[in-house]
Amino acid sequence: MKIAINARMLKSVPDDGISRFTFEVVRRITVNNPSHKFLLIFDKKFDDCLLFSPNTDVIVLKPATRHPLLWYYWHEWQLPSILQKTGSDLFLSPDGIISLRSSIPSIPVIHDINFYHRPNDLPLLINHYYRYFFRKFARKAARIITVSTFSKDDISSYLGISRELIDVAYNGVSDYFAPALPAEVEKFRKELTGGIPYFLFVGNFSPRKNIPGVINAYNHFRSSAQYNHKLVLTGARLYLNSETNSLLKSSPWSSDIILTGPRQHEELRLLYSSATALVFVPWFEGFGIPAAEAMRCGTPVILSNTTSLPEIGGNAAIYVNPDNTLEISNAMIKIITDENLRTSMIAKGLIESQRFTWDNCADSVWRSVKMAAGSE
Repeated sequence: MKIAINARMLKSVPDDGISRFTFEVVRRITVNNPSHKFLLIFDKKFDDCLLFSPNTDVIVLKPATRHPLLWYYWHEWQLPSILQKTGSDLFLSPDGIISLRSSIPSIPVIHDINFYHRPNDLPLLINHYYRYFFRKFARKAARIITVSTFSKDDISSYLGISRELIDVAYNGVSDYFAPALPAEVEKFRKELTGGIPYFLFVGNFSPRKNIPGVINAYNHFRSSAQYNHKLVLTGARLYLNSETNSLLKSSPWSSDIILTGPRQHEELRLLYSSATALVFVPWFEGFGIPAAEAMRCGTPVILSNTTSLPEIGGNAAIYVNPDNTLEISNAMIKIITDENLRTSMIAKGLIESQRFTWDNCADSVWRSVKMAAGSE
């Protein structure tokens, strides 16, 4: 079998959940299935380290897709002829976008459908593209992969797709995430905050991540508690951040709010391990990789009580209403003051996070591929 893979999001240094999923899954399914051929279809120059195995060919199909109009041109006018010419038997798209004009069976990975529920979180043209086309992609798909049971149920009910056609492949936690040693924590925290404890947010800055809610909760925490904890916000800025920018400037404790930008691998492990807790309270989340990563690092997590996060955090988290600043602030205080609770959360989090491995994720994806190809 020859499987073509949409490699637009395949990066040597993944910078968000979809690119991380793409990197970890593509690496595993190509190496683990040497009797099959794989075709990686990029839209721009790629790093040779992404050629994970000798059973992999590459095509760079230009132009680079940096705009929704180019997404449409690339998928609907460039891609179908390439799939036909290369004799591809199946098309796997880790970012959820497939070609409506291709007759080859296709599997989109639809991580979530937040754009239907929160359309104003996206720039106008991107929002229109997602809302118009993803319903069509779902209905054309041979099978659909998603990353949580919540997203499976949401896609099924909202888009009218049979649950039997939707497979769950939970995101994983990369192997380098593990609790840091006390000496590592002390050294890292001293360098980052001068040794002062801190609460942590990790994720891209977009409206649905509810960073203003985190900042407002932190402001309330500092005004109502006798603690000097700092707030560390880690991630890349995306778009529509005016409210976040305003709150960062107006906070009475703005000098204690640290923006690190995106961080990778070892530094991210240390950021998690050295934090008092992760405060991750988005409005909408299809999985929430930072929650699983933090638990694997032995860090307590405060999570939204909505969408997929109760499924991911299990019995290891404190759940809060993301719209209730006081509730989030009280959870922060509780983790500081209740040492038994903190110890219990760490132990439970280490156990819960073991459910999420990239090996399991890749195995689930490969089962979907075989089902779509009629070999299982």
